Amino acid sequence: MDIRSSKSSESVRFGDDFELDLRNYELRRAGRSLKLERIPLELLLLLVEHRGQLVTRDQILERVWGKDVFLDTDNSINAAIRKIRQVLKDDPEQPHFVQTITGRGYRFIAPVEEVAPPSAEAAPPGQSSAAENLIGQKISHYRVLQLLGGGGMGVVYKAEDLKLGRRVAIKFLPAELASDPVAFERLQCEARAASALDHRNICGIYELGEHEGQAFIVMQLLEGQTLREWIEGAGTQNTPLRLKPLLDFATQIADGLEAAHQKGIIHRDIKPTNIFITDRGEAKILDFGVAKFVESPETTTEIAASAQEIGPSANSTMTHSCVSMGTPSYLSPEQVRREKLDARTDLFSFGLVLYEMATGRQAFLGNTATVICDAILHLPMVPARQLNPEIPL
Repeated sequence: MDIRSSKSSESVRFGDDFELDLRNYELRRAGRSLKLERIPLELLLLLVEHRGQLVTRDQILERVWGKDVFLDTDNSINAAIRKIRQVLKDDPEQPHFVQTITGRGYRFIAPVEEVAPPSAEAAPPGQSSAAENLIGQKISHYRVLQLLGGGGMGVVYKAEDLKLGRRVAIKFLPAELASDPVAFERLQCEARAASALDHRNICGIYELGEHEGQAFIVMQLLEGQTLREWIEGAGTQNTPLRLKPLLDFATQIADGLEAAHQKGIIHRDIKPTNIFITDRGEAKILDFGVAKFVESPETTTEIAASAQEIGPSANSTMTHSCVSMGTPSYLSPEQVRREKLDARTDLFSFGLVLYEMATGRQAFLGNTATVICDAILHLPMVPARQLNPEIPL
């Protein structure tokens, strides 16, 4: 039986500290994720399912590669077994996990303990059963691997593109907004705006698709942290130490915004949670869900057509709901007053983000959105060097 389809367990344990997470399609040791590619992981799943039994090479070929595939079977299976043993630190001469049955196949020999899933009452808040049910499913040519997170306007999963063999992120609308036309327009807007921008500092969009009547977008999978998390972590460092990465990230964000503005696209929701810092030190602008298309000398016919397709009603609806959907602390005065916007609205919001990167504090504070918006319109901000005298002039 395929243990991934069994509801009696969500993971299995073996050895002293190995855990095979069936829900998130991941191998861990002592809670730490171990890198294992798709083919060796599929093979390990097969061996664990048939633990104690011989698994023949024909069974492996059919399960992992498919019946009709043509490949050098011996070398491919042997390579996958070697990777499994390498990760498990298993000696082929004196195996603890995978035993070779010469000329026939392999057997998983370690005791396996199934771990029962938590009750529905114990599910983490905000993680619906519908979201959980997507894990392990095949959507179009993507296999959903793991729930990465979600908020009011989207649920994001880690997935594998089965055609190209790469990891991606897939964003769905939350279940409660699946039939909301405004939320659907926002998802379409995000896909069209970001896909029109081919820039290293903007998160790439690969596809706008549909699954069982629900729209989704396929995005570049990013590993790292949000700028919000970076700001919180950098607060423990002295100013000279964090100044170089601060300026580096700021330059990259400015480059990404310039690329969008040259194409006639304004983001309208620049804030630390919509900027991602990858493990490679690249800043990526996320979530063009409330982006607006404006006339620009470099606006292409294709982008202009996208703006026509989305329609003025969509943008006007989202403009009016921007204060309630977004974070008031990063709005421009023009947004607060609901005036006509241009690229300068993003520059104002970006300035507020830079202020927070340098000082660790938001420029405009308040207990309610109304108080914050009033401060944006009427109150001066505290000079950054008054809060942090180490900031260079």
